[in-house]
Amino acid sequence: MEKDSKNRRIDQKKRATKSSNRPRPVTASYLRNAAMHYLSGRAASTSMLRQTLSRRAKRRLDVRALDEPTNALIDKAIAELVALGMIDDARFAENRAASLQRKGLSIKRIGLGLKQKGIDTGTAARALAPDLDDLAQARLFAERKKLGPWRRGGADESKRQKELQALMRAGFSYAIAKKALAETIE
Repeated sequence: MEKDSKNRRIDQKKRATKSSNRPRPVTASYLRNAAMHYLSGRAASTSMLRQTLSRRAKRRLDVRALDEPTNALIDKAIAELVALGMIDDARFAENRAASLQRKGLSIKRIGLGLKQKGIDTGTAARALAPDLDDLAQARLFAERKKLGPWRRGGADESKRQKELQALMRAGFSYAIAKKALAETIE
C-alpha cells in the first residue's frame, strides 16, 4: 500500500515535469535574485558570479550557449551589484590572499589560487602582503602539517622525502622546502 502511494507521487511528478518542458524566460529580476542568493552565502569575484549566472541561465533556458540579450542582462545585473558595493574584486582578492597566506601556501600558489577565482594579475599582486616571504610561508605550512622539526616520532629518509614532496606540492621550490625542514624548533 505504501509503495503504491509512493509510485503514484513519482508518476505525478513525472507528468508535471513533462507538461512544463517549456523553458522559462530569464529576466532581470530573476538574475538579480539569483545573484543576491549566491552572494548571501559566500564572497565572490565578478568572474565567479558571471559563471554562476551564466550556468543558471543556460539551465533555465535549456540551451548550451547564451544569446546576446541574455548576456547583456547578466552584465547589467553584475554592474548593479558592483555599483552597490556587493561585489568588489580588490576586497575579495585581499581576503582570499590573506586566507591562503594563513594556510602557509607559497606566493606562487596564492597567485594561482586568485587567478582561478577570476582575479587579474594586477589586483592579485596588490592583494599580496608586501613583506610575504616564501621561507616564512614554508615554515608555517610545515608547522601546520606537522612536518620536519614539528613531526612526531623519529625521522627517517622516506618520511623526509614525503615531507619535501608535500612542501613542493604547496608551491615551494626544492631549496626553500629543504631549508624549512632542516630548521629546528626554538
